[in-house]
Amino acid sequence: MQTLLVAIDFSSTANSAVSRAARLAAEHHAGLILLHNLSGTDLESLRVRLLLGDSESEIRLQQHYTEALQRLAEALSRRWNIEVTPQLTTGQAHREINRVARERGVDLVVVGTVGEHAVRNFFLGSTAERVVRESSVPVLVVRQDVGQKGGQIEENSYARVFAALDLSVQSSAVIKLAHQIAPAAWLTLGHVFEVPFEGYLQIANASEDKIAYYRQRERARTQTALQALAAALPTTRSVDLRVEQGMPFAVLPRLLQETAADLVVAGKHGASEIVDLFLGSMTKHLLREVTCDVLVVPPARELKA
Repeated sequence: MQTLLVAIDFSSTANSAVSRAARLAAEHHAGLILLHNLSGTDLESLRVRLLLGDSESEIRLQQHYTEALQRLAEALSRRWNIEVTPQLTTGQAHREINRVARERGVDLVVVGTVGEHAVRNFFLGSTAERVVRESSVPVLVVRQDVGQKGGQIEENSYARVFAALDLSVQSSAVIKLAHQIAPAAWLTLGHVFEVPFEGYLQIANASEDKIAYYRQRERARTQTALQALAAALPTTRSVDLRVEQGMPFAVLPRLLQETAADLVVAGKHGASEIVDLFLGSMTKHLLREVTCDVLVVPPARELKA
């Protein structure tokens, strides 16, 4: 990775995303774009209610955030010994983030989960979710809080990474990015399977032995597929393989807890639609239960060597 982008809204929860992005940039000797977006809607409200058409006040507001970004960029550059470029945009946050990512050739976008408008985002869909849905590059959604030590933010490298695989053609790209972003981490390859047409078999009064046979065959097929994916890793590192039967929305959170994962990597599209599991509008309640960071890989992503 050569260039990372982190979106910051100067809320109290933004520190985790910025700290994680800075550490990743340092680990990969990459540049970092520090982006803050002034919402067009918020600016219009300020014009009507506060600025009263005062163009100088609006200029001062933009200058305030420009200077704040510059100060933060300089602080990050000194601490992590990386090149940090501040950028201020105006418009819809998710569209501006993705636009800048495309125009600047960004390899990874980093966002937090809660911004200054948490209640509004709950009803309308968070910026993080919208960025993920429209992004053509991998997006890291930072959920974990960072600690404080000696007055400084402490953010450790990822130690345990869980690659949630649907065994589609995208699985190899998911594993490759999981290894790339945290090469020293303990890696688990996991898949949650269901027996095809099991419900129909039960309705047709198939014997329990017959259903158990199909379950065993599906488990063996999945195990073989995971072993092949593990064998294709760029190193000889050891990996864990986890194959579980059940509904993904119920099983995956338990697997993440059992493996103590601090990062889960998943494909954006696939047979299991894992991105919808974590970030879809129908499953926001599950997102609140997942405590680790989530890295989403877009389809047909050719990762840099």
